[in-house]
Amino acid sequence: MEHKPLARTVMARWRHARIFGLGNRSSPGSFTPGLCLTPKDPEMEVELAPFFVEHNSENLPASLSMTARGNWSFPFGESDVPKYTADEGHTLPPSLQDADSGQGQSTGPLLPVSWQRLVHDATLLDVDLAPEIIVLQDALQLAGHPGRLVQTIRLVRERFPAALLWAPGLGGPDNCALLAWFGLDLFDLRRSQQAAAHGVLLTRDGPRQIDSTSGESAEMTAQISEWKASLSATRSAIQSGTLRELVEKQSLNSPRLVEHLRRHDALLCDSAPLSMHVEKTQRFRCHSSVSREDPIVQDWIHRIEHDYMPPEIQRETLVLLPCSDRKPYSSSQSHRFFRSAIRNRRVHQVMVTSPLGLVPRELEEQWPAAHYDVPVTGDWDDDELATIRRLVNALVERVGYKTIINHSGIDFDLDTIDTRPEGVGASSKAACDVLREAVESVGGEHMREKQFLMHSFASLSRWQYGTDAWMDGLRVGGKPPRWMLMKDKQQMAQWHPETGRFSFTKSILPILRETGTLREVEIGGDAPWKGDIFPAMVVKAPSDLKIGEEILVIRDGKLLGSARCKAAGWEWSGSAGRLAKSQHRL
Repeated sequence: MEHKPLARTVMARWRHARIFGLGNRSSPGSFTPGLCLTPKDPEMEVELAPFFVEHNSENLPASLSMTARGNWSFPFGESDVPKYTADEGHTLPPSLQDADSGQGQSTGPLLPVSWQRLVHDATLLDVDLAPEIIVLQDALQLAGHPGRLVQTIRLVRERFPAALLWAPGLGGPDNCALLAWFGLDLFDLRRSQQAAAHGVLLTRDGPRQIDSTSGESAEMTAQISEWKASLSATRSAIQSGTLRELVEKQSLNSPRLVEHLRRHDALLCDSAPLSMHVEKTQRFRCHSSVSREDPIVQDWIHRIEHDYMPPEIQRETLVLLPCSDRKPYSSSQSHRFFRSAIRNRRVHQVMVTSPLGLVPRELEEQWPAAHYDVPVTGDWDDDELATIRRLVNALVERVGYKTIINHSGIDFDLDTIDTRPEGVGASSKAACDVLREAVESVGGEHMREKQFLMHSFASLSRWQYGTDAWMDGLRVGGKPPRWMLMKDKQQMAQWHPETGRFSFTKSILPILRETGTLREVEIGGDAPWKGDIFPAMVVKAPSDLKIGEEILVIRDGKLLGSARCKAAGWEWSGSAGRLAKSQHRL
């Protein structure tokens, strides 16, 4: 029987979590994250449960079949219903990873995978292997081995970015957001069936006894209601970019989930699928100490501690300031007072904050510095203070400031000029007068605004691209807040403060390539490049591209234009959907 590939469209993505529309792109028949139903399960809406599965162990090796619950193969006629079968083979426990159970597991559109198979089966490395659905057979056992579950999911997710991932028996309403965050797409009702058999309701907050006083039931109707609410919340969070917030809440449902999240955060800190730029409405909510372990926070802290250098003109005097509720800080009333007191453009303003530690003034419009929300109590815990002090010490040692003016209210083991009288608010007139006197005492030549902006933009460029060489010979023109970078009378770039990015014109693309400012993606084909970039077009791309990153498009060594990433680098090896949106064509 001819296999009919499943049509998938990426509707939304956030880190490793994605919403796939299944079937016709213009009107998908179902979506993920979703459920797989068995013959023992009650009926559910196809929008929430896209697949029907059957396990057959009458013959050896046991087999698994999965059937789509709709006509989701092109051309989407009545008979275009994708069906998959696979031999499950013999799966050994993860603890026996050194033993090879031999052959038996299928290799095809439906791909059964276990830890032991990942260790021993070289066919999984075949570049032509492109499964549509992957089944993590031993997910329940992996969950009992510290770190192995998240390691396996990440490995499989990034190795086969277009495939749907299912871990039988693992998911429930109490953890589906967390598992979707890790990269799973499909779940089942096994845990809910077990809960119903024991008279327990598996809720979004974990399993609990039913409340007889309100007529509550543990029957499958009630169990499925919990699933519907959990799947809807997960999909909504992926679309709005707030999944991390939901995940942190859900992780508290059990100690094991907290452990999985911590290990996942640690695993991703070195090469997380992060975003470089986001929409101005995007928020990063840091409502608990768990948020500090998010890779986006750890990435910022690492770069400030080890890589960041301020503008050359601001390496003599450091001014440490408190943060503000409003972002960017400059838009807050307190920082308007601070900036009024700091008239010298040659001093370097740096905000102390949690969870990011330090935010230099010229980086305050960057993600996540311009987008985070954190409870403000005026008190710092030991971990927050330790991070801030460590970053200040590292910055002072690397830059070599001669003078440190401390208006933050935090004590440092450094020689500082403290400008915040005890018991007085940082933005009060008394405190700002002291701050003004301290800044004026360091002296320094007056600098015009546009000259100062060139130095700030150069620092921003180094933060975003690792170089400011493309700015040689340019000058600042135009009016605030969208300043322009000009070469003679020609505009080469414009600053967009609401998204914290440079918008480049077509004329500067060759310079960006010569200076190595933007990274390159190579595409194939002979036809003129039109439209956006999709997986079939890609010949070569960096594996750590970030969403929102600007890239140069190359073919046969020739510069074709530029594009903006819509997918992280791990998806460029074969994911479904658009990878980058075109910006300029030469």
